[in-house]
Amino acid sequence: MTRRLAFVATVAAMIVAVSSPAMAFQHDRVHNPVLHWTLDIATLAIVVAPIWTALLWGRGQNKWLLVGLIAIVQVPVAILGFSPGASALFAGGGLFAGLAVTTAAIVYTRRATRLESAQAQARVAEGD
Repeated sequence: MTRRLAFVATVAAMIVAVSSPAMAFQHDRVHNPVLHWTLDIATLAIVVAPIWTALLWGRGQNKWLLVGLIAIVQVPVAILGFSPGASALFAGGGLFAGLAVTTAAIVYTRRATRLESAQAQARVAEGD
């Protein structure tokens, strides 16, 4: 679990380090193909991070409901991420909002998983 968390934190830090200065949510004007491709991947990672987090850490039947809910919430983030921005302020706001939604989804998923785990342990303890 610690290695997984360290990996996710490292990848997230690398993505933010690459995407923030170049404003990943407004990179349609980047002409360098390698940098544009990198920013596309960073934007995609921001959009799908909460979904794969729910898949990795979720358990039980509610996992797929949570994944579906997060996917619906991430659709506006994807629209902001892959459409040309109207202004730098709009793009900065979109980047902040996308990161906020991503962070909130990850935090919620972790809390939901801990609650499910605690409930499962309580049921096992009652059975003994």
